[in-house]
Amino acid sequence: MARLMQLRTDLKQRFQDVALKGGRYGTVIGLLILFAVFTALKPTIFPTVRNFINIFNQISLLGICAAGLTVCLVMNEFDLSIGAIATLAAVLTAGWLPHMPLLAGVVAVLVVSTIIGLINGLIITSLRVSSFMTTLGMMTVLTGFSYWYTSGSGAILYSGIPEGFLHIGKGTFFYIPYLVFFMIGILLVLHIVLNHTMTGRRMYAVGGNPEAARFGGIPIARLKILGFMISGMLAGLTGILLVARLGLAEPTIGDRFLFDSFTVAFIGAASIRVGRFHILGTLIGTLILGTILNGFTLLDVPYHLQLVVQGAILIAAVTSAGLWQGLLQSVRLRDVRRGLPGGRRESEDA
Repeated sequence: MARLMQLRTDLKQRFQDVALKGGRYGTVIGLLILFAVFTALKPTIFPTVRNFINIFNQISLLGICAAGLTVCLVMNEFDLSIGAIATLAAVLTAGWLPHMPLLAGVVAVLVVSTIIGLINGLIITSLRVSSFMTTLGMMTVLTGFSYWYTSGSGAILYSGIPEGFLHIGKGTFFYIPYLVFFMIGILLVLHIVLNHTMTGRRMYAVGGNPEAARFGGIPIARLKILGFMISGMLAGLTGILLVARLGLAEPTIGDRFLFDSFTVAFIGAASIRVGRFHILGTLIGTLILGTILNGFTLLDVPYHLQLVVQGAILIAAVTSAGLWQGLLQSVRLRDVRRGLPGGRRESEDA
């Protein structure tokens, strides 16, 4: 009987190890499967360089916005105001640029967006209000401002936007859109910051164990405020570049970025470093969602069905991230009980 119980325990441990290692690359495998399926269904259109560039162009703004959100999620905080910030930034950009120098107008909108993130961070850290409720309230306030700025009628702003600014959203370098370079540059910088700087490691410490971080002297409040400022700034940049791409703005233009950003971030939490939010995972999640939407468009899938699939993907991503986090904690606890160093598993995740 004892031997049978030991065999059962060994099999369970082996299954946990295999599942954990295999789960790290499950989303990458899923992405490759998506490529294969859409290639088989649309062999003359989907697997072309032009379409791949189009996918990256389509996901570029989402990648920027989701990257900012990821910084907050690393510290177990939510920013529900990113879509509203992107919208406000878009309407301010379309409204201000016809009457201001290009650089001054863009900087002014970025400053406004960053200040909104600062206000979010100060309320959360100083007044001890949950990030969910704070940013939900801020989202409502900013939505009201956007409607007010467009005369309360949802008017579309498009006249007088400088041509040079529009070129940023539509121009290319060696056939690759400028917006793709924006996304890659921002993701690269944040990846380096979160993984190779003291600030980034402290942010992960805050998200992993706030009490230990506090006893370790880590300035939790300042890091959270910084995270929300980064999130606000990148959401604002998303709105600015959205105007450069479309040449117009209206008071719901950035709403979709909230749902999509959370979707790709949670997909990313089940990628490579399972159970943890990270920039590489967010990029993988963005590619998965972009590939699905691109394939559905090529297949003429009705929009309402696309929404159903997106919702299902978010539910699956959140569930998966939670399951992998639970599995990771179980394996770490098992290793501690067996006398293995706790840092071993952590280093493997990196």
